[in-house]
Amino acid sequence: MINDVVGRAGVRVTLRGWDINLGGVRSTIAKTIAAVEPLEKQAKAYADAMEAAGKASGSEVVNAALLGFGQHHLYTLPLLARRTSNCIRGVTLATNAYLAGDREMAERAHRTALTAPRPEDLLRKGRRK
Repeated sequence: MINDVVGRAGVRVTLRGWDINLGGVRSTIAKTIAAVEPLEKQAKAYADAMEAAGKASGSEVVNAALLGFGQHHLYTLPLLARRTSNCIRGVTLATNAYLAGDREMAERAHRTALTAPRPEDLLRKGRRK
């Protein structure tokens, strides 16, 4: 996925005042994915630890407080992972659009250059008059 998103590492593309370091985008996406991947396991470990701490306290009040706190934050880590995943997807789509726009501009410039009259055609046309 990452290679398709940003092209070759270290390549800089400049377009209409924007300067995106594609290698930097790739690196940031990879680091973010690596940081988010363990969240699911960490959320499970967190829930298990909260339950064990409540039981180990020997106090119904502490157990109830930890249970309430844990239930209140039950979806915090999964939502964080989902939001991060959505952000990565957004960066991916934006980078692809950026690259597509750059390619489109280059292709348009190439087509325009090919439609320009060749010097020898202009000379022939001038001599015919």
